Amino acid sequence: MPEASVQQETEEPVKSGGAADIVIGLLSYNNAETTAAITCDMQHSLTKTFPGRRCVVVHADGGSKDGTPERALAAAVEKNDFVQITYTIYPAQKISPGLYGVPGKANGVQAIFDAATEMNARGCAIVDSTVGIPAHDSIETLVRPIMDDGIDFVAPLYLRHKYDAAILNSIVYPLTRALYGKRVHQPIGGDYALSIKLMNYLAKQQRPDGDTTSSDSDAWVTVQALCGGFHFAEASLGPRVPAQHEPAPETSAILAQALSSVFAEMNRTAAFWQRIRGSQAVPATGPVFELPAEPAPVDPNPMMQSFRLGYQNLQDIYRLILPPATLLELKRMCLQPAETFHFDDTVWARVIYDFALAWRMRVMDRDHLMGALTPLYLGWAASWVRAVRGDGPKEAEGRSEALCAAYETQKGYLISRWRWPDRFNP
Repeated sequence: MPEASVQQETEEPVKSGGAADIVIGLLSYNNAETTAAITCDMQHSLTKTFPGRRCVVVHADGGSKDGTPERALAAAVEKNDFVQITYTIYPAQKISPGLYGVPGKANGVQAIFDAATEMNARGCAIVDSTVGIPAHDSIETLVRPIMDDGIDFVAPLYLRHKYDAAILNSIVYPLTRALYGKRVHQPIGGDYALSIKLMNYLAKQQRPDGDTTSSDSDAWVTVQALCGGFHFAEASLGPRVPAQHEPAPETSAILAQALSSVFAEMNRTAAFWQRIRGSQAVPATGPVFELPAEPAPVDPNPMMQSFRLGYQNLQDIYRLILPPATLLELKRMCLQPAETFHFDDTVWARVIYDFALAWRMRVMDRDHLMGALTPLYLGWAASWVRAVRGDGPKEAEGRSEALCAAYETQKGYLISRWRWPDRFNP
């Protein structure tokens, strides 16, 4: 169980003071500026939107060295409704921090859940200040369905342009949707809200071994809620200003972070998702935001070149993972001229399913496996850029929906390979 302790102000300790209706858990790690801004904005928003209800902000810091706890405390408007805690970070977690979060985030989330349970809170929201600054009043949008509408889990729904969050939109969302049957667009979003009913349910579930990366906790909570039959909603939170990361992470590292937790939950819950067919929309709440400005053009040619080079250099590895029909399709793609380059949605869905199986079977080191996926992902991304460069938002959304449909259509292929991994043809 993570250790939690109240941090101290210079003159006197911060007081937690009994029961609360709503607990907002704020996670931070060396981001003093964003944490202070979010703290101030959250308390103003909560006071305005939930009058008569006690709302406590629980700030869980992962060992910041830049004065984050001190600046957050100074920014707190209501000191009696602001609690700071620390949580255990084990040595293995310190040497493998998440790209966009705190090391050992699962421990921090659990510490916040423990605090919310001790305060008998009806609802709890998690906000990750390492991701960036959320839009104004987004806390209300996250929490209100929990408090007023009988919803158990509220996932974020950020407004993004057509080139943004490509790994999420091309792999994580369509894969999770096909597996679990709910159209939760951001299943590892970092920000979410949940009911006391769901928190009590999670307290009884066994956490996965090695739950150390920043996205592990998000994937585990979301998948547990999906498998437990809880009521879902999405909160429209508008655009989000992302935090800057220096140096920029490699694509293979982002893939490893995003997919390792999703593949792990996929492996743990196979008995559940093999019974699911199709998918259902979940209700969306929140205001309507203006679309972001049209993004700058993206040149797909470097991505195509990386795809071709990777295919030529990694053929021995791909033969361990992919069936002959897919290898033949990749070879054909390598011969396509740039102006007609296309990665078929069905082929892409099968590639992801085959890599998920290879991750399960440990055909090689899992980090190396994600490295081998990277050129193929860049090939898909190049095809996507070519396809949507003249599209408006509705047309791009239609293409995303077609990709998700391909994942759902090919789920029978996944199930066949999952049950008989040595057979390439279902």
